[in-house]
Amino acid sequence: MKNVLGIIAVAGLAATAMARPDPNLSLQFSLDNSVWSDDVAVLAGEDKVFVQVIMSIPDNYYGISGARYNITSLAGDWDAGGNDSIDLTPGKGSATDGRLAGFDFGGQTQTIFETGNQLRIDAKGDNQNSANAGISTSQNTPGALGTNFNTNKVAVVYKFAVNLHAAHIAGDVITLRIMDGAANGSPDQITSYKGYLTSSSSAGETITGETGDTGTIRFIVPAPGALALMGLGGLAAARRRR
Repeated sequence: MKNVLGIIAVAGLAATAMARPDPNLSLQFSLDNSVWSDDVAVLAGEDKVFVQVIMSIPDNYYGISGARYNITSLAGDWDAGGNDSIDLTPGKGSATDGRLAGFDFGGQTQTIFETGNQLRIDAKGDNQNSANAGISTSQNTPGALGTNFNTNKVAVVYKFAVNLHAAHIAGDVITLRIMDGAANGSPDQITSYKGYLTSSSSAGETITGETGDTGTIRFIVPAPGALALMGLGGLAAARRRR
């Protein structure tokens, strides 16, 4: 059933999966680390959901420099009835750094902070949730990287997995977000957002007007038959990016 759910949940979305407003940090979800959707519906008792962060910049920039931000959850169903956990190894195989290779310039490790039924993925040591700290997904300069520089204006920069405990029940919802001080929650936790303007840029230039994102993992009990599968497609397609 897991594979069927993963396919149905993203029906019709594959062609637009990388289409993003810019500048923006978006969250996407997957059951198989391959096919992605803006939200995901899972059976109660499902064990794992993959999550990735996509950064986008305007087309007039040469490429991504980097951003600094946190990933948090709304208080509520995180750890409800058991113990959910975060695994950072899907990023590049590191248990302490979920940044993807190429967007991991500068040494950094991340930590999972938990308070009550709420989590925060942040830079290690940021116990007070400082505005000057956060996950730093950065790319080195075009000159330093040469032909290895990634000129994509939309790129996956961070990835992790949510290990879900078996005691979740239908109706539970885990809401993850990158807060931007507006529609996706306050305060603004995107404290740096930069792009390289040209191929000879030696430093990133600040990009303004960036937005974050909100996405959900919803636990369901499917009704019998094809109608239930069609309903899952509706759950995934219903939300549009803010």
